[in-house]
Amino acid sequence: MPTCVVCGADPAPVSETAQIRSNVRAHRGERFAVWRCGGCRSIHATDEVDLDHYYRDYPFLRARPSRVLRYLHGRLWARLRRAGAGASASVLDYGCGAGLLVDDLRARALDAHGYDPYAPRFADPAALGRRYDVVLAQDVIEHVADPRALLATFAGLVRPGGLIAIGTPDAAALDLAAPDRDVHSLHQPYHRHILAKDALIAAGRDRGWQLVRWYATSHVNTPVPTLNLPYLLRYLRAVDDTVDVAHDPPRLRLAMFAPGALFDALFGALRSRPTDGMAVFRAPAALPGA
Repeated sequence: MPTCVVCGADPAPVSETAQIRSNVRAHRGERFAVWRCGGCRSIHATDEVDLDHYYRDYPFLRARPSRVLRYLHGRLWARLRRAGAGASASVLDYGCGAGLLVDDLRARALDAHGYDPYAPRFADPAALGRRYDVVLAQDVIEHVADPRALLATFAGLVRPGGLIAIGTPDAAALDLAAPDRDVHSLHQPYHRHILAKDALIAAGRDRGWQLVRWYATSHVNTPVPTLNLPYLLRYLRAVDDTVDVAHDPPRLRLAMFAPGALFDALFGALRSRPTDGMAVFRAPAALPGA
C-alpha cells in the first residue's frame, strides 16, 4: 500500500481510485491513475511521470495581459488585503507562471517578485534569497512532489507575522466516481498531490501558522456576468473541454445558446461547487528559536 505524503499514513488506506484524462489538449488522449487517502481525503497521482515533458508548451505559460486578468488579480489582492496584507507589502508569487500577477501587483506600486522554475523569466532562485510580507502560492502546492516540504520553504520565505496564502483545489470536494465533472481541478498529470481542505489547514497549523481566512471558492468565481466557474466550465466543454480553450481566441457563441447558459452567465457564481479554495495563514510573530 502507498504512503500518504500529506498526512503521513504509511501504509495509507486507499478509499478510491480512478483513471483521469488529461485536460491539456496535447495530452488529451492520455489517462492517469490517482488514488484517495482514506485518512485525510487527499488525492494522489499513482505513477511518476516526466514532468519536464508535460510542462513543455504548458497552456498557462501562454497567458497574456488582459482587462479580465487585471480584474481577477485585483480580486485576489483584495482577498489578501482583507486578511491583513499591507497596502505596500512585499509579495512573492511562488509558482508565478508567466508573471502576469507580478506585473499587475507592481502596477499597484507593490514590491512584487515571482519565482517559477518552469518560466525562464522567473527561474532565477535569487528571488528565494529574502523574506516577504506575503508569500502567495496560487495553484502550486498540488503540483509538487512533497507538499509539506514546500510549506517548509514558505516558512523560510515569509517574514515574522507575515501571510502565507495558498490557493488550491479541495480534494475532499472532488468526485472520483465521476472524474470528468472535476477534470480541470484534478488536472492530470500536473497535480501530483491534491490536499483536502482539513489536511491543508492541519499542515499549516503544524508549522505554527494561524488560519486567518478560508475562502471556499476561487477568486475567478465572480458576480460579473460570464466570469464565474460554472460558465467557464460550460465554455470549455463547448469546445474540447481542455484548459487550452481559455487561451484560444474567444468563441463565446458556442456556449451562450446552450440550455441553461444564460442562467450560468448571469448567476453561475451562486451555484458554484466548493472545489477550489484558498487558505490564508499568518506566520508566528517571532522566528522559531528567537
